Amino acid sequence: MLEGAGIPSGVLASIIAACVSTAGLLSMAALGDWGKRNSAYFSAFAIGVLLVAVLFHLTPESLSYSRSAWRWMIGGFLGMSILGFGLRLLSQNSRNGHGIAIGYASVIALGFHSFVDGLIYEATYSTEAFTGSLATAGLLLHEFPEGVIAYFLARDAGLDRIRSIVWAFIAASLTTIFGAIVASGFLGGPENVPIGPMLGLTAGGLAYIMAFHLGPHASLTPNKRGYFIASVGVVIALAAVVLRHMQH
Repeated sequence: MLEGAGIPSGVLASIIAACVSTAGLLSMAALGDWGKRNSAYFSAFAIGVLLVAVLFHLTPESLSYSRSAWRWMIGGFLGMSILGFGLRLLSQNSRNGHGIAIGYASVIALGFHSFVDGLIYEATYSTEAFTGSLATAGLLLHEFPEGVIAYFLARDAGLDRIRSIVWAFIAASLTTIFGAIVASGFLGGPENVPIGPMLGLTAGGLAYIMAFHLGPHASLTPNKRGYFIASVGVVIALAAVVLRHMQH
């Protein structure tokens, strides 16, 4: 059980998660040009992680909270499509306007995903400490690769290394803490948080990322090695999901 001087356990858990995701993005930043040259492999890995997250975590959990969550999934997908189109128009004079637009939209979707993670940390700890501890252990397994993915998406959007670190830190780390704080205070308690619709929005947004950004990029891996790398991502994400649901 996590305890602190006046700090809710869920918020403390979100701070630990933010540190783990920050370690992931910094490790990616340390790779420098090597990481950029092999970015297609990171896209394939991200597909594996996000595919499991959408199919076995976000979708079933959102539907368990709200039967109408599927509408929010569609809304998240369409919303990301509109956002990507709008950003593409704004960057149409750029050499790679389409890639930059989708990159920015993907960073925004990943940030919302981390925000919802923060809500879940506080919600599960408020329900029961042991449940919260197990949920934290499961969620932490995907925080490191989430930091990696956030940095990669920022770089792919055309940002330099320093700005990519800043934006990835905001999207993958700060938003998690903010989500826990919002759940614990601003909304009057986790029971008042619309977790179902938010999980649905996240699932739809991440489906957009896989279909229109990561998928085409991952296909650039030579000799179809991307399939193996994606499988590694699937295995890691499945381990996170299994540990996350051990309390059920």
